[in-house]
Amino acid sequence: MIQHAGGHARIIAVAGSGKTQTLTAYVHNRLQSGADPRRMLVLMYNKAAQLDFERRLKQVAGRGAVLPDVRTFHSLGYRICQTLVQRDYMAAFDKDILQDSDIEPVIWRILRNLADADIADDILTRKKKWVEPAVAYLELVKSSLATPEQVFESTGLPASCKLFIQAFYEFEDWRSQHHKMTFSDLLYEPVLRFKNEPDIAAQFAGHMAEYLVDEFQDINPVQEYLLKTLHGGKSDILVVGDPDQTIYEFRGSDPALLTTGFSNSYQGTSDYQLSHTFRFGDTLSLLANQVIAGNYAADSPRIQCVSHQSAGTTRVQREACGDSAQAALTCIRNWQASRPLKDIAVINRLWANSARLELLLLANAIPYHMDNQQTVLERYELRPFRVLLQIAAGETAQWDARARKQAWQVLLTQPYLKIKKSIVDELISRLAGVSREWGQALRNAIPNTVSKYQSEQLFERARWIEKAERAQGEASLVLYGWLQGTDYLASLKDNAFSVAQVEDQVATVKAFVSFVRQSRWPLAQGAAQLTELMNRKTPANADALLITSIHKSKGRQWPCVIIPELNSQFFPYQPEGEMMIATSVASERRLLYVAMTRAAEELVLLTPADDSTLMPSRFIPDAYVDGLAAFEAALGNGSAAPELPGDMHRPSVEFYARLKGLPVPAWQQRSLKKGEELVNQVVSHPKLGVGQIIAESKNRITIQFMRHGEREFDKQIVLPLLQRLNED
Repeated sequence: MIQHAGGHARIIAVAGSGKTQTLTAYVHNRLQSGADPRRMLVLMYNKAAQLDFERRLKQVAGRGAVLPDVRTFHSLGYRICQTLVQRDYMAAFDKDILQDSDIEPVIWRILRNLADADIADDILTRKKKWVEPAVAYLELVKSSLATPEQVFESTGLPASCKLFIQAFYEFEDWRSQHHKMTFSDLLYEPVLRFKNEPDIAAQFAGHMAEYLVDEFQDINPVQEYLLKTLHGGKSDILVVGDPDQTIYEFRGSDPALLTTGFSNSYQGTSDYQLSHTFRFGDTLSLLANQVIAGNYAADSPRIQCVSHQSAGTTRVQREACGDSAQAALTCIRNWQASRPLKDIAVINRLWANSARLELLLLANAIPYHMDNQQTVLERYELRPFRVLLQIAAGETAQWDARARKQAWQVLLTQPYLKIKKSIVDELISRLAGVSREWGQALRNAIPNTVSKYQSEQLFERARWIEKAERAQGEASLVLYGWLQGTDYLASLKDNAFSVAQVEDQVATVKAFVSFVRQSRWPLAQGAAQLTELMNRKTPANADALLITSIHKSKGRQWPCVIIPELNSQFFPYQPEGEMMIATSVASERRLLYVAMTRAAEELVLLTPADDSTLMPSRFIPDAYVDGLAAFEAALGNGSAAPELPGDMHRPSVEFYARLKGLPVPAWQQRSLKKGEELVNQVVSHPKLGVGQIIAESKNRITIQFMRHGEREFDKQIVLPLLQRLNED
């Protein structure tokens, strides 16, 4: 591929295959062959990848070498927008690009204005239910070439959400009036002009001789159209990607743009494969191939990951546990005994999964960094608990009026009281002058203008403030009291902007209060204990493990990767709510594939204990892991046929065995028997594939199949055909 002489090219590169090094060598070879760097543009998928590629290219080319421009798609879009403005094809815009925190309040206001009487109150009081799907819909429109109406029909949203269509147009009017742009608009705006005005598009076509596009599997139709426009039938297009690592479908990405769309758009494409990984050993390659196989029909072509002979060994460890955070802590301690903490990444499906582990790390003085902006104790939703602990410690006596006002703001708005803002503001102003007996002061300040219900809510808060002031007993009793007395968790659900935010906040609150209870902090000392933990925030240059998400882990690697909560709740994860745009199972499986393939030396999978209410993730049946040791042992002696669980993914295993020169594995069989406990068993049917038994009667069982839906069978006939996948 490095010697590719010209024309369109597509490179399928598996995880850890050295694609960046290969791309760097290809560009250097082209420059050495006399290619003009000013007519070559390299497009990377994010800023970090762009900077890394530029650094590597400078190392290879040497000092003083003229190099091609390396950009992100959005950086390219920004430059094109500036050119359109200069040529009067587009209005000037504010250079401060809108963030999500800027967009959400505007969308909420627009929705409230558009709503009819039937849903107006619902939108007002349940922001999360409406704003998240509306913003997701807006992003989908701006990743697509379809009309807002067509995009809406494709989402599967209910008819009550049709106001999203008009909300899109009104948001666009608001943007135009305020000269604002979102990141999506940096591409959407120029592409709309190119699509609608071919004369403008022609002015931008054919200026480059070559375009190189990294992570092509993550582009969306708008990005693809922009590339076609710039190509203009004159340039060579070289793309690199892996369809199994497409994880941005919620932003319009589609692996088909790489697998079939590219060759349809660019005739005479040369295909190359980087199928050998240098990152991890055979056990992880084999496991990853089995997992991702679920996205393919049996006869579909796919490129499987194969460990290069120079790759080291990788240990795959599955831990069944009742407490994922405690299990992760044990793994971290074991690793820390002989290796640096910076070699460990804990990769979560949701940020909500990290709260309890953070608290355990703080309590055990184990340094960690977050790819998220805040550590757990700095979170907004914990503020009322911090204030209650400070009241109990008597710290309020030293506070000035400003600090007292801030504390009352927390106590009277978290959770939100359904009282007019002007009344709450007046209460806060009156109470800011109080330095002692806060609970009694709140009782005395309750105005006559509030309803009986509102008055009762204020009295309830006063009651728990007074209990904090007494500073007796354990801290957790007051924290639990506030939680229950104010219905705090329900309020978080009612007032957050998104379901993901709700789950994150609720998990953080539950983890914190549970941690305080287990630690048995005395109420009078709770503030000091909390301050000590907060002071343990890890310096940036310290040896520390990393807590991150799957999306943020993309393109990175660590010696040790821990994946917590590998269960039926989070893998696959499906947002709750009738108005949530559903995630696809295929996309969720790709997310797990990406997370797993970040590991180099050790992969730790934390699965539910046998007595858990959660099922193991259907993406990794036990057999997929159970057979790895025997397969690796067979590789070691190089000749004997491995004896493996019959419920491994046989085509993947047999393919890998052939490549490594092993005989066809001897497959063990395990059929279900009458009299066994059947419900919740994960099974494999010879024709219908993998499914889970969801119901059983005397003579019948019902199975929910991954690909074929729900089927009912005669128990006597079907049991001998079924193979167990979740072996004891």
